[in-house]
Amino acid sequence: MGKGKGCGWHGSAGTLDVDLADPVVADDEHGRCCDHFDPLARAFKALGHPARLMILKKLSSQSSHCCGDICSTLPLAQSTVSQHLKVLKDCGFIQLETAGQQSRYTVNFERLTQFLGENNAFFESLRDRRGETHTD
Repeated sequence: MGKGKGCGWHGSAGTLDVDLADPVVADDEHGRCCDHFDPLARAFKALGHPARLMILKKLSSQSSHCCGDICSTLPLAQSTVSQHLKVLKDCGFIQLETAGQQSRYTVNFERLTQFLGENNAFFESLRDRRGETHTD
Protein backbone atom coordinates (compact mmCIF):
# COMPACT_ATOMS: atom_id res chain seq x y z
CA MET A 1 0.00 0.00 0.00
CA GLY A 2 1.41 3.40 -0.93
CA LYS A 3 2.58 6.00 1.51
CA GLY A 4 -0.18 8.23 2.81
CA LYS A 5 -3.00 5.91 1.75
CA GLY A 6 -4.82 3.83 4.28
CA CYS A 7 -2.94 2.25 7.12
CA GLY A 8 -1.68 -1.06 5.86
CA TRP A 9 -4.90 -2.96 6.54
CA HIS A 10 -5.49 -5.53 3.84
CA GLY A 11 -9.03 -6.67 4.59
CA SER A 12 -10.42 -9.42 6.75
CA ALA A 13 -7.86 -12.03 5.68
CA GLY A 14 -4.93 -9.60 5.58
CA THR A 15 -2.24 -8.78 8.05
CA LEU A 16 0.16 -5.91 8.45
CA ASP A 17 3.21 -8.05 7.64
CA VAL A 18 5.19 -6.47 10.47
CA ASP A 19 7.36 -8.73 12.60
CA LEU A 20 7.54 -6.73 15.81
CA ALA A 21 9.83 -9.28 17.42
CA ASP A 22 12.67 -8.40 15.04
CA PRO A 23 15.12 -5.79 16.28
CA VAL A 24 15.18 -2.49 14.46
CA VAL A 25 17.94 -2.42 11.89
CA ALA A 26 19.80 0.56 10.45
CA ASP A 27 18.47 0.07 6.91
CA ASP A 28 16.19 -2.41 5.25
CA GLU A 29 16.31 -3.39 1.59
CA HIS A 30 14.53 -0.14 0.65
CA GLY A 31 16.88 2.07 2.65
CA ARG A 32 14.21 3.14 5.15
CA CYS A 33 14.72 1.79 8.64
CA CYS A 34 11.27 2.68 9.96
CA ASP A 35 8.97 1.60 7.13
CA HIS A 36 7.92 -1.57 8.94
CA PHE A 37 6.35 0.63 11.63
CA ASP A 38 4.31 2.71 9.14
CA PRO A 39 1.12 0.61 9.34
CA LEU A 40 1.08 0.66 13.14
CA ALA A 41 1.89 4.38 13.24
CA ARG A 42 -0.90 5.17 10.76
CA ALA A 43 -3.36 3.14 12.84
CA PHE A 44 -2.37 5.11 15.95
CA LYS A 45 -2.77 8.34 13.99
CA ALA A 46 -6.24 7.29 12.82
CA LEU A 47 -7.24 6.74 16.44
CA GLY A 48 -5.39 9.83 17.64
CA HIS A 49 -8.22 12.33 17.21
CA PRO A 50 -10.92 12.71 19.87
CA ALA A 51 -13.67 13.01 17.26
CA ARG A 52 -12.68 9.65 15.76
CA LEU A 53 -12.80 8.02 19.18
CA MET A 54 -16.25 9.53 19.72
CA ILE A 55 -17.34 8.18 16.33
CA LEU A 56 -16.15 4.66 17.23
CA LYS A 57 -17.96 4.90 20.57
CA LYS A 58 -21.16 6.01 18.81
CA LEU A 59 -20.90 3.29 16.17
CA SER A 60 -20.37 0.59 18.80
CA SER A 61 -23.66 1.50 20.52
CA GLN A 62 -25.77 -0.06 17.72
CA SER A 63 -25.25 -2.43 14.84
CA SER A 64 -24.96 0.43 12.30
CA HIS A 65 -25.44 4.17 11.85
CA CYS A 66 -25.87 6.50 8.92
CA CYS A 67 -23.68 9.60 8.66
CA GLY A 68 -26.57 11.80 9.81
CA ASP A 69 -26.89 9.82 13.06
CA ILE A 70 -23.23 10.40 13.78
CA CYS A 71 -23.35 14.09 12.84
CA SER A 72 -26.28 14.69 15.18
CA THR A 73 -24.17 13.65 18.19
CA LEU A 74 -21.01 15.60 17.35
CA PRO A 75 -20.47 19.37 17.33
CA LEU A 76 -18.85 19.14 13.91
CA ALA A 77 -19.88 19.96 10.36
CA GLN A 78 -21.07 17.06 8.23
CA SER A 79 -18.07 17.45 5.92
CA THR A 80 -15.70 17.17 8.90
CA VAL A 81 -17.46 14.06 10.19
CA SER A 82 -17.29 12.56 6.69
CA GLN A 83 -13.53 13.15 6.60
CA HIS A 84 -13.09 11.46 9.99
CA LEU A 85 -15.22 8.53 8.79
CA LYS A 86 -12.99 8.22 5.72
CA VAL A 87 -9.83 8.04 7.87
CA LEU A 88 -11.35 5.32 10.08
CA LYS A 89 -12.61 3.43 7.01
CA ASP A 90 -9.24 3.63 5.22
CA CYS A 91 -7.60 2.01 8.25
CA GLY A 92 -10.26 -0.68 8.38
CA PHE A 93 -11.61 0.33 11.80
CA ILE A 94 -15.08 0.87 10.34
CA GLN A 95 -16.93 -0.52 7.34
CA LEU A 96 -19.39 1.14 4.98
CA GLU A 97 -22.42 -0.84 3.93
CA THR A 98 -24.61 0.52 1.16
CA ALA A 99 -28.12 -0.57 0.28
CA GLY A 100 -29.59 1.54 -2.48
CA GLN A 101 -29.48 5.20 -1.42
CA GLN A 102 -28.78 4.31 2.22
CA SER A 103 -25.18 4.11 3.52
CA ARG A 104 -24.49 2.81 7.01
CA TYR A 105 -21.30 2.52 9.02
CA THR A 106 -20.36 -0.31 11.37
CA VAL A 107 -17.38 -1.01 13.60
CA ASN A 108 -14.99 -3.64 12.25
CA PHE A 109 -14.33 -5.45 15.53
CA GLU A 110 -12.01 -7.94 13.81
CA ARG A 111 -9.72 -5.07 12.81
CA LEU A 112 -9.86 -3.53 16.29
CA THR A 113 -8.92 -6.88 17.81
CA GLN A 114 -6.01 -7.18 15.37
CA PHE A 115 -4.82 -3.67 16.26
CA LEU A 116 -4.96 -4.47 19.97
CA GLY A 117 -2.78 -7.53 19.37
CA GLU A 118 -0.26 -5.53 17.34
CA ASN A 119 -0.29 -2.78 19.95
CA ASN A 120 0.36 -5.26 22.77
CA ALA A 121 3.10 -7.02 20.78
CA PHE A 122 4.86 -3.72 20.13
CA PHE A 123 4.84 -2.54 23.73
CA GLU A 124 5.73 -5.97 25.09
CA SER A 125 8.72 -6.04 22.72
CA LEU A 126 9.89 -2.79 24.31
CA ARG A 127 9.51 -4.21 27.78
CA ASP A 128 11.35 -7.39 26.76
CA ARG A 129 14.32 -5.33 25.60
CA ARG A 130 14.90 -3.70 29.00
CA GLY A 131 17.63 -6.19 29.85
CA GLU A 132 19.49 -5.80 26.57
CA THR A 133 22.56 -3.60 26.40
CA HIS A 134 22.63 -1.06 23.63
CA THR A 135 25.76 0.18 21.90
CA ASP A 136 24.69 3.32 20.08
